[in-house]
Amino acid sequence: MSSVDRDVPFASADSNHRKSAALNIPKPLILDSIFYRVPELKILDGAYLEVQPGKITALIGLNGSGKSTLMKIVSGQLKASSGISIINGERLYSKSLKKRFCSIAYLPQDSMLPRDMKVKRLIRSFPSAGFLMDDPFFKRLLRQKVLELSGGERRYLEVSLLFSLDRDFILLDEPFSGVEPKIVERMLTRIKIEVNKNRGVLLTDHLHRYVTDVADTGYLLHNRQCYRLEGDISSELKKLGYIR
Repeated sequence: MSSVDRDVPFASADSNHRKSAALNIPKPLILDSIFYRVPELKILDGAYLEVQPGKITALIGLNGSGKSTLMKIVSGQLKASSGISIINGERLYSKSLKKRFCSIAYLPQDSMLPRDMKVKRLIRSFPSAGFLMDDPFFKRLLRQKVLELSGGERRYLEVSLLFSLDRDFILLDEPFSGVEPKIVERMLTRIKIEVNKNRGVLLTDHLHRYVTDVADTGYLLHNRQCYRLEGDISSELKKLGYIR
């Protein structure tokens, strides 16, 4: 076990907020025939995406291909022009924001944390995140304000707070951007721990290696549509000429 593994709180630390009943296993998160248009521009054109519980799903695409748009539609931040969203076997409609919120947690590209708040107070504001106070990584940061953290420290805090929420699906948009490798390793360890609790993770980042190395399945967003990547994701992307 690495030092990173020892320092990251495991399932026992925050298991109280997760429902583990065998009969309550979540069903996939599905987006089907998703269209999104703005005046004079079509961004998504019938995209299909499926996120399985207990799996990491990679969403790969060039900058500007629509990855963030698709994630915002999944989380309810944006309304699709048309299409179907299904969570736990139930179709969601445009007014189903509460149901989305109860099932999905979303990490946007830009920081969502109040910059002037101290880390200790911020952690306490999340009822289920108290275990982070005993995490050696965060313990040394408790008296600092968010604005005093490095980009990697702030991002790891955001990811950890997000995973403390009782949600079946977690969407992570560019979580590794500007983050030093040691902290990326911690984040990946945390993601794997949460997936082992049968949570589904949708992950995108321009640092493709980190994403493809941990993903169980993936989609390539190209020409406004999602193409399923079968087998080894890195090999498939190389065959398509997407990466070298």
